[in-house]
Amino acid sequence: MVAPLRGIRVLDLTHGVAGPYCTMTLGDLGAEIIKIEKPGRGDPTRAMNGSERFIDKIPEVGGDYFLAINRNKRSIGLNLKNEAGKDVCKDLARNADVVVQNFRPGVLKRLGLGYEELRQINPKIIVANISAYGDGALADKPGMDVAVQARSGVMRLTGAIDSKEPVKPAVSLADFGGGIFLAAGVLAALYEREKMGVGREVDVSLIDATMSMLSNYAVMVMDGHLDLKPLGSGHPQLVPYQAFPTSDGHVVISAGTNRIFRDVCAAVGLPELGEDPRFVSNQDRVRNRDVLIGLLSDVLVRRTTRDWIRLFEIHDVPCAPVNDMKTAFEQLQQNSPGMIQTVAHSSGGDLHLLGTVFRFDGEREPVYRAPPMLAQHTEEILAEVLGYETQRIERLKECAAI
Repeated sequence: MVAPLRGIRVLDLTHGVAGPYCTMTLGDLGAEIIKIEKPGRGDPTRAMNGSERFIDKIPEVGGDYFLAINRNKRSIGLNLKNEAGKDVCKDLARNADVVVQNFRPGVLKRLGLGYEELRQINPKIIVANISAYGDGALADKPGMDVAVQARSGVMRLTGAIDSKEPVKPAVSLADFGGGIFLAAGVLAALYEREKMGVGREVDVSLIDATMSMLSNYAVMVMDGHLDLKPLGSGHPQLVPYQAFPTSDGHVVISAGTNRIFRDVCAAVGLPELGEDPRFVSNQDRVRNRDVLIGLLSDVLVRRTTRDWIRLFEIHDVPCAPVNDMKTAFEQLQQNSPGMIQTVAHSSGGDLHLLGTVFRFDGEREPVYRAPPMLAQHTEEILAEVLGYETQRIERLKECAAI
C-alpha cells in the first residue's frame, strides 16, 4: 500500500507533545519527517519517563513518553542559534513541503526563520504553528497542557461529585487535541496547494483546540447560564451515561436514546422505570438524575461486572467494563490487529508502539521507523537530502552548528 502522504517532506521544529504528535500523525500518513533537535540535549520530552527500563538511556534513546510519540521520524542535531545552523535549516526548508513549529509566537521570526522569510526561500512552503495561547492577550504567557486544561475549565469539570479539588484527566487533552487539529490544518493546506500552487501559514493554539472540544457545553453555559459542576463519570446532558459500581468492579452504561433507556430498565429487572413519568424522556432523566442513579445503583451493585455486561449485551445496550491500562492494551490487540506493533530499536530493544489509527482500503500502514536516537540521522540527512559533501559536514561540526 502507498500511504497518502508519501513524497511529502515535513521539517519538524517541534518539541514537547502537541507538535511532535502532529508530525507523528503526518508520518503515519506517509510523510517523511525530519526532526530538528538541539545538539546534546534534544527534545525535552526525551527526559519524560515513568518506567525504569529507559532511565539510563536519556537523552540519547529517550524516555518512554518520547518513544511513544516519535515513531516514523529521522533526527538531526542542529543549533538554530548558530548562523551556519540557521543556513542549514533554510536549506532544509527549501527542500521541504511543510514546516511545523511550536516555539512561542515570534521566536522563529527573531531567528530569521519565520513564515515570511521561509516563503521567500520556498513560495510553496506550508508553515504550521502551534502555541499555547495563540497571538491574543495571553500570547506571551508560557503554557503547557496542564496550564491550558486549567484555563479551559476542564479541570473544574473533572472529578468526583461535590468535589472542589481540580482534577487533570489522565490524557494530555490539550496537547493531543491541538496536535490533531494542526495536522488537519496541514492536510487542508496541502490540498489547497495542490489546486492553487501556493503555500499557506496555519495556526492552532492549544486553548482554542481544547475549548473546541468543549463545544457541547458552550450553549449550555453561555446561553443557558448553567453552572457546571463535576459529575464523576456522568454526563450533564444525558442520563444514564456513566459508570456504576458492581459487586466486583464497575460497568459503564450509555443510554443515548429513550429506547435504549427502556432496554436498560428491562435488563436490570425494573421495566416500570421506563414508563415512570420522572424518567420517560432524557430531559426528565436529567432533571431527576439523583433519584434515577440511586435506583439503578441499588440494583447494579448486586451482581458482577461480567454478569451485567452479558445482560446488557443481550438487550443491545451500549456498555463496557472499566479496564485498567494493561487490560485495555491486551483487548486492543484482540480487537484491532496491527494497532499494537513491535518495533526493533537499535539501542532501546524491542518496543511495543501503537500503530496508526488510519486504514485505507482495509489496510493499516506499518510503523516503518523506530523513534530516532538523538541526532541519529544528522549526516545522513545532510548528505542525502541536501547533497552536502563530507568536508562541508565536518566544517559544520567544527563550528558547532550540528
